[in-house]
This record gives sequence, C-alpha cells and structure tokens, in this order.
Amino acid sequence: MMPVDALVVEGAADEFLLGEDWMLQNGVKIDFTSCEMKWYDGGDKKVVPFSCTTTDEEAERTVQVRLVRKQRVQTQTCRQVELAGAAPEGTVGLFMPASGAEPHLMLAPTLTTVHDGKVVVPIMNLVGRTSKLPSREKLGTWTPTNEDMTIMEVTGEFDQARVKQWLETQLHDENAPLSNEGDLKLGTMEQEDKELLLRLLRHYPKLLEPRDGCPPQTTLGVSHEIHTGSEPPIKVRPHRHSHSEQAIIDEQTDKMLVDGVIEEANGAWGFPVVLVRKKDGSVRFCIDYRLLNAIAKKDVYPLPRIDDTLDNLHGAKRFTSLDLHAGYWQVPVAEKDRDKTGFITRKGLFRFVRMPFGLANAPGTFQRMMDAVLRGLTWQSCLVYLDDVIIFSRGSAAQHVVQLAAVLERLAGAGLSLKASKCSFASEKLNYLGHELDGAGVRPMSSLVESAKNFPTPTDVRVGLRRKGGPDD
Repeated sequence: MMPVDALVVEGAADEFLLGEDWMLQNGVKIDFTSCEMKWYDGGDKKVVPFSCTTTDEEAERTVQVRLVRKQRVQTQTCRQVELAGAAPEGTVGLFMPASGAEPHLMLAPTLTTVHDGKVVVPIMNLVGRTSKLPSREKLGTWTPTNEDMTIMEVTGEFDQARVKQWLETQLHDENAPLSNEGDLKLGTMEQEDKELLLRLLRHYPKLLEPRDGCPPQTTLGVSHEIHTGSEPPIKVRPHRHSHSEQAIIDEQTDKMLVDGVIEEANGAWGFPVVLVRKKDGSVRFCIDYRLLNAIAKKDVYPLPRIDDTLDNLHGAKRFTSLDLHAGYWQVPVAEKDRDKTGFITRKGLFRFVRMPFGLANAPGTFQRMMDAVLRGLTWQSCLVYLDDVIIFSRGSAAQHVVQLAAVLERLAGAGLSLKASKCSFASEKLNYLGHELDGAGVRPMSSLVESAKNFPTPTDVRVGLRRKGGPDD
C-alpha cells in the first residue's frame, strides 16, 4: 500500500494516472523492452506489465472511452452524449459499445470524429423509467480508422464490386443452411447475388428459423404500461357463448398458458372474451377492453401516415418485406399493470404477461419501440408500420443486401423474432399496405379496385344519376 497525492478531475479518459513526480520519489523504472514497470516496496520487488506501442502505432491504438459528465436519459428518448478518450484531435474512428455495458440502454457502433479529446455518440433509453449514468462510466472503445479503410454509407451510391467484397469478408461460409431455407421467398436476381443473400440470412438463424408457440420477449427492457390514475378497478360480467365457442375459448386459453402469454390471476380487474370471425372463417380470440381504454391515460405516439410511407417508395426497384412473429407478444406488460389486463372465462380469471391486442395504447408502445430499434435507417433505407418492416433500394441487388443486413442486425440486437413464412426478400414486386410496389411506381392492389373497374355501365339517365349520388326520381 503506497499513499499518493491525487487531483480529482472531471472527464478524464483513465481511472488513475501516475505522474513523473511519484515515479521519481519511489524509484520507479519503466522498461520498454519488456514492457514492465518495476520498483521496490519495503524490500519487495514489484513488477507491473503494461501495453507499450511504437509512436506509429500509438495513433491507431484502441482506447477506452468514458462519459465526460453524469447523464440523465429520459424514458423513451435518444440523446447525444460526450465520451472522453486519449485520441488525436480530428481523427475519425469507430466507437464500439462494451459488451454488457448498461443493458437497459441501447448503444450502437458509431463512426465519429475526435474534437477537444471527446467523441459524441447516441444513446437510447427504451425502458419505462429515467436512467442515470455516473460520470466517467466506461461505455466502450474507440478505434481510429486506417488509411486503407473505405467508409460505405448504407443509403449512398455503391461500387458493386466493393460492396460484394465487403459482404464476403463479413459473412462466413460455415453457417449451416436454415431449416426453413427452402420455403423462403426470394426475388429474381443473379445467382451470385442470391448466394450472397442466403449467406446473410444464414447469419441470423435465431431471427428467422421457425419456432413453436410464443416468441421470446425483446431484450430491450421495454414494457407496456397502463396508467389509470385513481380510477377504481373494473369488472365486467362475461358474455354468454355457445358450446362450440366455449371450446374455442378453452383451447386458446390453455395454449396461451402453456406459451407463457398469460398466467392465472387473483386481481380485481376482469373483462369479457369476444370471438371475432375473420374473413377466412377462422375465429380471433379478443378481450373487450373498451371500459379500460376509456379511463386509461392516452399515449398519442403517432403511427406513420400511409400516404407519406408510399410517397417515400417512389423510384425503388427492389423490396424486402419483414413481418414480426406475434409482434405484440414480444413486448411484456409491466408487472404492476398486469392485473388490469385480466379476463374471465369459465375456467377462471387470467391476466396477460405479454402485450395483448385491444389496448388503446398498444400500437403506440409497439411503434415507439420499432422506431427506436431502426432509428437512423427509417425513411432512408427502410420503413416500419407496426410489425411490418419494408427495406427498399434504388440501386443494385448487392446494395439491397447491405441495407437488409443493417436492418437484420438491429432486429437481432433487440432480441426480436421474424415469421419467415410471411417475409419476402429482395423482390422486384411487392404488395404492401394495400398497394402494389415495383420499379414502375406505387398503385392500389388490383383486387381492391376490381369492383370499381367492373362497375356496370348505366343503361339509362335515371340509373346513372342514382349511381352518381343524385336524386332517385
């Protein structure tokens, strides 16, 4: 144990620095040949190894970067934070978040430039509370780019040969084919581009391979909250159902229990089950949450305007459509609010562990999460409308694969799962939000305008006026 007089400063890149005065007082010798620091303490020889580099290597070494000052990151927000590191002024480098650093926050690899000994990176808080970070918290490393590195923008113009070369260095041939690879919907392209696309998809088996039951919940720490203030609990009598409908309710309830979507409850809230008949004749299991929605504080987070979304796709030549597997069920309900999702069947009272359909604020919660996951890519190379994600490109198939790779990496990093059977990859034509997309433009799906196209020609003036909204006589 050796006493040291130290100066406490804000924003230092390292936890502790020992100066020359201390080394002279204690006879410390620095041996750059063996990369060791040596001194004697009470007759005992002390040896501490260190990493030493040449002057040329110093400019390219990886450094730790820490928060310059303490930060408060509000819930569901993204902000820029300054990190300090021992790097030359004006140097361009890549920030890489530390493994396991602040698991409740989202940090992304960021290309940034050193200014006044600091770099700026974005940090996102997706949990339902404000996060506090102490000063000098280590968040990752920063590595200068080499002169022979080429920086490629996801949304920029590409040299096709260079893009393919980059992809080949990032994707490995040893990845096994996906179990459902033969069922994937792939667009028409050159065989070389198709092989590149398959190599990319094989890189994400957890994201794409089919699974039974409910998908795992997101790793982002996001949860759906239901704010009802001081309103008393609500209990609504269950509706009367036929024997066949009761069998469907029992079957759906048992399946959701096994999958971990719901759990048994003993709370004071209870709402009735409603079975909704779909166009194909099957039945959708729903809960009548109208009274709950009437008292819940509204979340006005917007969904994208469909017309703005479609306008952004003009000129695109290739499309990938991704559909999340039971998207809502990948978001948990906050523990404190689960009783409010209670529903009643003849088998008892249950509550949702995962976010159900029918809650007024569920779309806002889900859209906010997806916007945060894909922030920086949306409106540039992809669009997201709830659990539907579309990647579009106006260049080569290789460029499209790069853009798809960026989206898949974000989704995988968020612990989300896709339903591959509903996805379409690198297609030249696509149906999206009731419209047909291709290189020629965007137009309504032909099946939706068929009745208008086949409208019979009026046979007399009276019929013509009536069909135009005129008087009947």
